[in-house]
Amino acid sequence: MTQVTAYTNEGRYKCLEDLPIDSAELSLGYCGWERCYPGHRFGPNKRTYYVLHIITNGKGKLEKNGEVFHLTTGDAFLLCPEEEAWYEADKKEPWAYAWIGLYGYKVKKVMQYAGFSKEKSIRSLKCTALLKSYVDEILEVHRLTTEESMRRNGYLNLFLATLIEDNEKFNTKTMPEHTYPGTVYVEHAMEYIKHHYREKIKINELAEYIGINRSYLTNMFKKTIGCSPQEYLVEFRMEKAKNLLKNTDMPINAVAEAVGYSDQLAFSKMFRLYTNISPKAFRQTKEELVFENRKGAFHGEIG
Repeated sequence: MTQVTAYTNEGRYKCLEDLPIDSAELSLGYCGWERCYPGHRFGPNKRTYYVLHIITNGKGKLEKNGEVFHLTTGDAFLLCPEEEAWYEADKKEPWAYAWIGLYGYKVKKVMQYAGFSKEKSIRSLKCTALLKSYVDEILEVHRLTTEESMRRNGYLNLFLATLIEDNEKFNTKTMPEHTYPGTVYVEHAMEYIKHHYREKIKINELAEYIGINRSYLTNMFKKTIGCSPQEYLVEFRMEKAKNLLKNTDMPINAVAEAVGYSDQLAFSKMFRLYTNISPKAFRQTKEELVFENRKGAFHGEIG
């Protein structure tokens, strides 16, 4: 059995369809664009893919679930699998639109990030021209070769990233709140601190780096390890400083700089707050092992 992929190129219509499915996560099934004739009507029909239409010029109307939507340049609409709909170009200002058909279990989540869902399937875009250019690029690499398949996937990723960026800038209320369990963000933040504690770290920038807000990160830290990310950062730095003070001859200002403090005074103040002793006094303390033969006999303290 042979799977046939079709590429059509004529004056008002260009389309690449029935592409091989190369990923169960997210795969491009077809894409294209059309400059419709006045009153051109498509449907009603049902698709097995998610299909996103982007109106690049003109007007038209969409009907689904018993409702009629009048759409114009810059609008986009999503049709979900098995959803019946029809759409028709305006008789005076017929629309032109581009479309992509997507398959895979990650498509629903990606569309949510882009501001679309079955319940909210229409929104306006600020990036129509750029999205259309990516569709054009995909159509240019239509051959069924490994190289051109990878190029198609690259342009598809740029298309989706641009769509998501547009949503983040102009329509943030539709974004899914968090993609992963809170512990994943905590682990990611701890790993970042492990490799960057020598640098200047702001918790709000750390949270932004891993894709969440500071409040959520703080709540997840307290829930997971019992302290805030700022407290964890200080503790991590102080433990590193203690090790350097005990096992090297580095000057205290160098130790401070090695754990992320450009100001020795600020470092010494934080170190005393954390250990109840100054860095200099900590370096001078001796360590010894004491053996006791009765529970509760040992009452130790530094000094």
